[in-house]
Amino acid sequence: MIHSVELVTAQAPPGPTTHEVWLGNATGTRTLYKRLSDVYTEDGQTLNIVIVPPRVADEVLVLTLESPCWVAWRELRVFWSPAANLAERLESGLKLVKNVSGFEFPVQVTQAGDGSGRIFVVEQKNSVLIMQDGVIQDDPFLDIADRVSCCGEQGLLNLAFPPSFPAIPILYVSYTSIDGVTVVSRFATSGDPNKVDQDSGEIILTIDQPDAMHNGGHLAFGPQDGFLYIGSGDGGLWYENAGQEPTSLRGKILRIDVRDPEIPYRVPDRNPYSQIYDFRGEIWAQGIRNPWGFAFDPQTGDLFILDVGNSHREEVNFQPATGEGGENYGWPIMEGPICFEYWPCDQRVVGLTAPVAEFDHTQGGAVVGGAVYRGSGSPELQGLFLFADFCSGRIWGLKPPQLDSQNVWQTERLANASVPIRRVGKDEEANIYVTGYQDGAVYMLVEQ
Repeated sequence: MIHSVELVTAQAPPGPTTHEVWLGNATGTRTLYKRLSDVYTEDGQTLNIVIVPPRVADEVLVLTLESPCWVAWRELRVFWSPAANLAERLESGLKLVKNVSGFEFPVQVTQAGDGSGRIFVVEQKNSVLIMQDGVIQDDPFLDIADRVSCCGEQGLLNLAFPPSFPAIPILYVSYTSIDGVTVVSRFATSGDPNKVDQDSGEIILTIDQPDAMHNGGHLAFGPQDGFLYIGSGDGGLWYENAGQEPTSLRGKILRIDVRDPEIPYRVPDRNPYSQIYDFRGEIWAQGIRNPWGFAFDPQTGDLFILDVGNSHREEVNFQPATGEGGENYGWPIMEGPICFEYWPCDQRVVGLTAPVAEFDHTQGGAVVGGAVYRGSGSPELQGLFLFADFCSGRIWGLKPPQLDSQNVWQTERLANASVPIRRVGKDEEANIYVTGYQDGAVYMLVEQ
């Protein structure tokens, strides 16, 4: 149980510095505790950081982001007492139960919000299947094998139902075209609600890709504004700096208005760059590497953004519902909370938004997810953001400060899957599911 941290400075010359203090959560992840911005420091000075209230932690990470020249620490002192409840924190009371198997490379599990109880499973190769009452329907809901290039990080990647569904029977998918371009299309259902009209497909947005890596592809509708949010990766070529390039749609979170079926889309007037010269108006946030998943809290409208790292860090970013967009999450200047090894930080960290949670590659290799729990289970689960690691199968829950008695970001290890996990999703009753990418199964996360 950590009470305070003291940092004895070794610095030349004196001047304003910026530091971040990250605390390990005894779960393999770290969360940001505090950023100290523009603090005047000089050689031999002691910075005292009080942890209020005292917090269970197994690691202290101090990152110096800005200084006049260089900063080191003569000494790092951690004041603590034994934590009697550490074992309890590692026992979540949750387990994974195999629900249905028989899918081929499932990359998403979602629902339509129409009261039908149907669960839609996206298969990466080309199709969307319906699962109902624990049974996979024989005929696919959607099959676009004639226009999809697969696999690796390409293929049919995502399905999103707008808030107007099913009154207006239109849905949206993202996929990689035969020629390697990221495509966002809308389709209409046929007279049969379990079948999409294959000929109704209309391309509304395309993003050219220089490589088969880091194409992103996640879609979600904002619960408060009804706009379509699109996760776009940087295309795999970090040195092109697409995440920081204002004229490129790659390496971004995009926001568009697709409510008028007569046009592909509109750029919302309140998008942060809609009136700024040399910026693509579709951009909602920048500095993204490869967002395999993001999720809104349906109750608060807060947005959690997962971003797959390079060789060192996997990160979870957060944008409150009160935000107006325009965040820069740092890639490729930063990888998670640290400077990207091939792109020196210099003084460019000013204005960047740090992640709220991260883990290194001793715990896994590709962060995936995600879903915010708002089901009928234990009160302790309410508002928890669930994410996982594709490689290790570890599943964590991230608790925002307003839900935590310590008023800080916290993570808990919830479960361990025995197979790679590609996506975390939920059904209409907010039950949590994960897709087993290797074994073709859908698992349900249940309380023991």
